[in-house]
Amino acid sequence: MKQTIAYGAYFLIAAIVTYCVEFFLSIMISGILFYAADEPPGDISDTGKLLFSVGIPAVYAFVLFGLYYLYSNILKGFNIHLRLSVGVLLHIVIAIYLIWNIVPYTF
Repeated sequence: MKQTIAYGAYFLIAAIVTYCVEFFLSIMISGILFYAADEPPGDISDTGKLLFSVGIPAVYAFVLFGLYYLYSNILKGFNIHLRLSVGVLLHIVIAIYLIWNIVPYTF
């Protein structure tokens, strides 16, 4: 029961933070594109498109995995053991979700 609550708490926090990151990225990219419509040299370069669409979600997934590992180690002190494979799968799904939702904004 403790393990289920620990997984649920982490997944809920990860989902809320992921939604905030997606919202922030979409607002940031939309702002850059809005500014680009005002002046010609302000458009996003190909490198910037790749960074925003793939780079930031991949780095975010690695950061979340590091936090999951830290969370898992903290919970071991309370005799609650979490599997790392569940965290890896969750963060791969999160990275794919962010890439899938951010790519239409950048291209």
